[in-house]
Parts: sequence; C-alpha cells; structure tokens
Amino acid sequence: MSLARNVQQALVFDLGGTYLRCGVWSGSGGMRAISKTRIESLVNGHDSQTVWNNILCRIQAYEAMVRALTAANDPIVVSFPGPVQGRRHILSAPTVLGDETRIPDLVGQLEMCTGRPVYLLNDISAAAWHFSVDMTVTRFMVVTVSSGIGSKIFDKSHPAGVIDSPSWAGEIGHIVVDDRTEAPLCDCGGSGHLGAIASGRGIEREARRHASQDPQVFCLSACATELGGTPATLNNEDHIVPGALAGDVWCRDLIRRATKPLARVILALVVGAGLERVKIMGGFALSLGDVYLQILRDEIIAGCQYSVLRDEVSSLVELGDVGEEACLMGAGEFANRMLACRQ
Repeated sequence: MSLARNVQQALVFDLGGTYLRCGVWSGSGGMRAISKTRIESLVNGHDSQTVWNNILCRIQAYEAMVRALTAANDPIVVSFPGPVQGRRHILSAPTVLGDETRIPDLVGQLEMCTGRPVYLLNDISAAAWHFSVDMTVTRFMVVTVSSGIGSKIFDKSHPAGVIDSPSWAGEIGHIVVDDRTEAPLCDCGGSGHLGAIASGRGIEREARRHASQDPQVFCLSACATELGGTPATLNNEDHIVPGALAGDVWCRDLIRRATKPLARVILALVVGAGLERVKIMGGFALSLGDVYLQILRDEIIAGCQYSVLRDEVSSLVELGDVGEEACLMGAGEFANRMLACRQ
C-alpha cells in the first residue's frame, strides 16, 4: 500500500473498558491536547445507560473544548473495544456494556451533536495501524491484554492492511478455553472465555476468588502483608501489579495460571497464520512490562514442542513500545491514511 500522506487533522478517541483517551492528531504525526479520564463502568455498579451517557458526554465535552484548535469538518475517529462493521456500527461492547444487546448508535449521535463526520475503528485495528509504521516484518499480530483480550493481524502484502473483516476477525477473547461448569463468566455473558480468564479484569476477579477460597495462603502474600489488600478489595493497580513487580510468588503464580491459555492461543495463531511477530499491548500487560513478557514467553515455550519453531519462539513475542497510547495514535494514523485516500 502506498498511500499519500495528509496534513489534515482529526479528533481521535480511544475508548477502553476503564479509560477514555482523547487527542487531536495532525497528518505530520503530532498529537495535541491529550486527555485521559477514568469512565464509570458496569464493574463499579453503574447500569449500561449511565455508562453510555457518560461516555457520550465526555466525548462531546472534549470536542467542544478543542473546537478552536480544529476545522469544522475535521473528522472524529473512535477506537472502540469491540467488533465494528462498516466503520459505523458497533456489533457488541462487552467490556463497556456487558451483555447489553441494545447497542447505541455512537456514530449517529456524535455526528448529530458535533456536525463532524465520525468513523469507528476497532481498537486493536488502530494499534496495528500504528505499529505497522515501524514494523519490518510482513505479517504480524497485535494482542491486547487489558480489560479484555483481543487481537488483529496486519499483513503488508494485503490491500486492507489490517485483517478486520469479517467482523469477528481477531475476537480471540471469546474463544472458550475452560469448559468447566464453574468457569469464570465473561463480560459478554459467556462462560470460560479467554477474556474472562487472561485479561486484567479476569485476573483481578480470580485474585479475589482465590484469596477468599484460600485465605491462609493469601495472608502470606505481599498483597496482604505489605499492600493492605483484602479478598474484597484486591485490585490490579494497588495490589496485584505492584506485588508481581516486587517478585511476590502469590501474584506471579496467579498471573501465570491465567496467562497459560492465552499463550496456547497465540501459539496456534502463529503456526496457523504464519506470523512473524506478536506485539503485546494493553494497560495490564504494559503495567507489568518485562515481568509479564517473560511469563508469556515461558508459557509459549512450554507449549511448543515443534523443533522447526521452538528456537524462534523466544523472539516472536515483544511488548509494544508506545505505552498506553497505541490505540489513540493508531486512530490518528488511520485517519491520516483514510483522508489521503479520500482526496
């Protein structure tokens, strides 16, 4: 693909399960007025309508705040954590709205209240576009480990670049990896899904279950002895991530057990799609950095007994190097190329 560069601007938003990130992107690659705010979620006890209204209000407020920095026809591009169709329609939003089937018309609502053209982009597709700028390999995959689990394959030899059609392409978080009757529930309502087990949100929930079921062992962990956590209050930011970074065995064993099924799914995709690299991103994975990367690599190596691939496994997987802003930057890169195509 040889797309002309474009110097126009776009208002870009990255809607995650926990945070809304906002920015103004220019075709030269710059990002201004970056904003990050925590959003109300179902996890905090809010109903889906309240969650959605809050998200819409925050996007509208940001658009009004930066109106003086942009032209009236500069588009809005929203990186969204779920499958989308035709750049306009949300098909499901489990990490935002749970199993709610009445999906709001985000594009229509934003176009009506801002007067700007609006485009939807799956969040992992956005990240793949961003990483593609500097990747030297032809075919790679981006995997996010955050509130949920998702992936996208980018193929430089394919005219679409990101393989995000059909709409379920990359939705690996909804593969069943635990078929027990007591398997954890996914935000979408399914049971035993990969995202319910290996995501940051899934690991947090499993930590609380494990701490409640085996309090004597939990009381010896750094989460309890040094970080003040209890089975009812355990969370990633204050307890599990700091504990794992400090080398706490309880935390690392918890993460390793949860990460094992993700490692097996990644390995299957590497072999099946002939992937040359796998980029790991997402707030949970990046907050752990090399600790998470080593756990994932170890589990992939443990699951690979194929001699042709085994020597390559340790170099296949790497962390994304742009922090938590990959999807925001990718939405801008997509807007830049999209606008170039339209000219």
